[in-house]
Amino acid sequence: MIWWWQDQDRARAEKVAFTALQEENDWLTSVRVRHLADFQLCVDVEIQHGGENITLAVIYPTTFPDTPLIVLPHGGIQLSDHQYGPGGELCLQWRPDNWDPAVTGAMMVESAYGLIAAERGSAGEASAVPSEHRSSLGAELRFESWRLMVPEGAWAALEGQLPEAVLEISLTITARRTHRVAHLRSIGAHGNEVWISPQPTPNAPGTRTGYILRTAQDMSVLALHGGGEFKDLAERIPELSSLLEMPDWPFLIVLEKCGRKTAFDIVHSKKGFPFLVPYRIVEEEVLAQRSVSNRETVSMNRVAIVGCGSIGSKVAASLARAGVRKFLLVDEDIFLTGNLVRNELDAWAIGWHKVDALADRVGQIATDTEIETRRVALGSQTSALAMESTLESIGECDLIVDATANPTSFNLCAGAAKRHSKPMIWAEVFGGGIGGIIARARPNTDPYPLAARNQITTWCDDHGIPWQTETGNPYEIKGDDKPPFIADDADISVIAAHATRFALDILQGGETSFPHSAYAIGLKKAWIFEAPFDTWPIDLQPTGPWDEPVAAQSEEDIRTLMSDLNDEESS
Repeated sequence: MIWWWQDQDRARAEKVAFTALQEENDWLTSVRVRHLADFQLCVDVEIQHGGENITLAVIYPTTFPDTPLIVLPHGGIQLSDHQYGPGGELCLQWRPDNWDPAVTGAMMVESAYGLIAAERGSAGEASAVPSEHRSSLGAELRFESWRLMVPEGAWAALEGQLPEAVLEISLTITARRTHRVAHLRSIGAHGNEVWISPQPTPNAPGTRTGYILRTAQDMSVLALHGGGEFKDLAERIPELSSLLEMPDWPFLIVLEKCGRKTAFDIVHSKKGFPFLVPYRIVEEEVLAQRSVSNRETVSMNRVAIVGCGSIGSKVAASLARAGVRKFLLVDEDIFLTGNLVRNELDAWAIGWHKVDALADRVGQIATDTEIETRRVALGSQTSALAMESTLESIGECDLIVDATANPTSFNLCAGAAKRHSKPMIWAEVFGGGIGGIIARARPNTDPYPLAARNQITTWCDDHGIPWQTETGNPYEIKGDDKPPFIADDADISVIAAHATRFALDILQGGETSFPHSAYAIGLKKAWIFEAPFDTWPIDLQPTGPWDEPVAAQSEEDIRTLMSDLNDEESS
């Protein structure tokens, strides 16, 4: 359903807001509304600042107002430092991570003008605007194809070593297409290591030998090298000359006294010269602190798994074993060592995005899979185009599974389910592993997801204790003067298994095996649960059709609305 047709009052209000903005501000010299080829609404505006004319396109995504507007400069230019590359969209005051459906296109243009004016200054001089961009590890590594994972304690082991030294290292390397992740396994000669990694060794890895070069010298000539052929490497850095005399050139980590760390794999170029392959060093010292059917029918369906952590990974693997072959996997996170305690994935996945590793895991269960991956977190600070595309892909699936336990992700998945009339399942584990909740929302049979969640919350509150325990970690709960009780793999697996059974019940079609659409499942005596596996059904009351009724309109009505919105004749 096209949003401006579904909500005609909002569409007209958007144009009124642009008109008012132009009347109130001299810097907005032109506003022109048009439709793109796919009936997306687009507003072209012209802004004046310091004698410069700047033209922007404000594009309304098909998921508006659930997701942000897209503001692009015309001409494919780099207009601002707060922009996703030349010709890319501007990163403005309202973004996917803080979006409010009340924000209008006019407000986005006003924000764009404020950014332009701040960066150019009153006299036209360039000025930096502080960024509110908070990037996650997953976002930072999204385009880093070569990564070196350094476990906790590796650098600390060098504190007693000479400040100028060359130490042997060993590495294992996992590969996926053109990507590589190297894992530092040991420091020091074989049999005389000063450090050995405590982490599990990835299955069937490649192996590599190399050296750590500790030096007080300035290694900028090497550290700032962008990769590629380095003909006079031995002459420019004499410390490496003896290493380059070996028949097999080494993997190299350079630790400078200033604290800078760089890593390169040195291989032979086609002409025989040293060729440097730079690796992004990922230190896990801080990051690792987490403890945290009918097969034929089922195989025809495509399932979106949003959140590939503990529950999501287990649900995906179980569904693959049950016959599901088509998946959309959505997650931004990198798989780290601390995730091994509860996830379906194993040591081979360390350092990879969870969606990529889970796609391979599912591919090891079934070879005839069709898997699409999206390295984004719903509601995170990422491109609005990427967010819109991801939500549309989710809505096109036959079943949506939200395994994030994140309110923002749930709301966006719920919007996609309602908008596309697709069933949705979600599962959450209570802190301390005392139990969890699984729920489903089937179009026009159950209340739509947001209403269903509200009914579940009310049901839990009626028992006198909130159904969610806020501790900062969704899998742990703290008692008075007691250590935290953390949900373990068994607790997660129970809830994931129940969620999987719900999913298969929907995917197989026909009469449901479950008389209720939500259940609170106890795993120990606590809260309302009298004993482990004490299960409480939750009655969900239907709230009517999911689709909001739209009065029948004639072709003339459609032409009139398009004419009202457009400032030029549409074909």
